[in-house]
Amino acid sequence: MKLPNNVLTYQKELMRPETRGDKKVRDFESMFSILTLKEAADILDKMRIKKDTTFYNYYLNFLPSGAHFRGDSDLLYDLDEIYEDYKQPFWSRYKEIGERYLQLSSIEGEWSYFYDKETDAVYGVDWSEMDDFINGKLEPLFNSFYDFLEWYYSDDNEE
Repeated sequence: MKLPNNVLTYQKELMRPETRGDKKVRDFESMFSILTLKEAADILDKMRIKKDTTFYNYYLNFLPSGAHFRGDSDLLYDLDEIYEDYKQPFWSRYKEIGERYLQLSSIEGEWSYFYDKETDAVYGVDWSEMDDFINGKLEPLFNSFYDFLEWYYSDDNEE
């Protein structure tokens, strides 16, 4: 699965290594537990992410990076955070969170990005819209994770 070119511009130095002996891993060991390609693949498989998706490819191949984001509340979660939320969702009253949807950013800015594992769409959901979101009444911001990444890593700061 191909990634947008602009993702590679920002992330090329942060490719996941195959082993924990790699210097890049040592720089992240105190902050993150999912560091190698195998560890990432195991977690993505546990969360039942389709291997032929851009989402799988992105989180499989890249270490965490705060190098590019659209404001503090729009910083994408790293795979560790996504997996922790998958195991113990903030939105625990909605069984669909984790089963179908993965939270991709903090709710601190009053809304979060969510990834739909079934359709590959990305949603922006406000606190007050959770019921509508779960009930299929919200339109996605992006029809694919590829389109989302292309926008997220663009130099265009307008939403």
